[in-house]
Amino acid sequence: MKEKVTAGVIQMDVVKGGPDLNLAKATALIREAQEKGAEIVVLPEMWLTDFVLKDPSPLLPWSAKALDSLTLIAQRWNLIIVAGSIMEESKGQIYNTSYVITKKGIAGKYRKTHIFEPMGERKAFKPGKGTIGVETPLACLGTILCYDLRFPEHIRPLAFQGVEILCVPAQWPIQRITHWEILLRARAIENQFFVLGCNRWGKTGTYHFPGHSLIIDPLGQILSTTQEEGIALATLEKAVMDEYRAQIPSLKDSLLPKG
Repeated sequence: MKEKVTAGVIQMDVVKGGPDLNLAKATALIREAQEKGAEIVVLPEMWLTDFVLKDPSPLLPWSAKALDSLTLIAQRWNLIIVAGSIMEESKGQIYNTSYVITKKGIAGKYRKTHIFEPMGERKAFKPGKGTIGVETPLACLGTILCYDLRFPEHIRPLAFQGVEILCVPAQWPIQRITHWEILLRARAIENQFFVLGCNRWGKTGTYHFPGHSLIIDPLGQILSTTQEEGIALATLEKAVMDEYRAQIPSLKDSLLPKG
């Protein structure tokens, strides 16, 4: 990880089934974050279309368009973009997939493993398998999605894969927003890495998403947050992580397999 990395999380409302509008808004907010100094930018879960569970097929071509657009943006503005999540079709199955994009293109992707059945996600999405660390010029990044946050055993391997920054795009509702903050801070503390929690802002039907996106350091301290549509921004200092890991060597002392 670079000695200092400036990260921005983009908290935005999403128009259900409106990919053109959502892509335009995301592009404007990414530009704003870059102008404020962001080197890594994270988008929320399903930012392009929202959860369209009944018949998502007409919207699937927009996924490729969005990835092409974000790749050009990453190249033009020299950014690393964690593209929240979008729909990915592969061999007749649809996945809720997060992409890590650098100026060289797609560096890695992650398919949501834990599907939130109370919201009906299984109607459209097949679960993915496992997590991976993605090496980028700024840091080793890991990505999980929303409900995955509740499963520490799913996240723990990332710490042993060298992940220094965990990105958590989400659509986390207001009813459980205290859980959101507690779990994000716990994952940062127990794995001794930075966490970028990027939650949606706005409403869909009866669901209210309050944002409360958070940038958290390895000690569980909140470096930045926002309650409105917009951007939370913070500088991540590698020395903070290194010093904490040296003082409390819990990763080294873990009894779990480290390979």
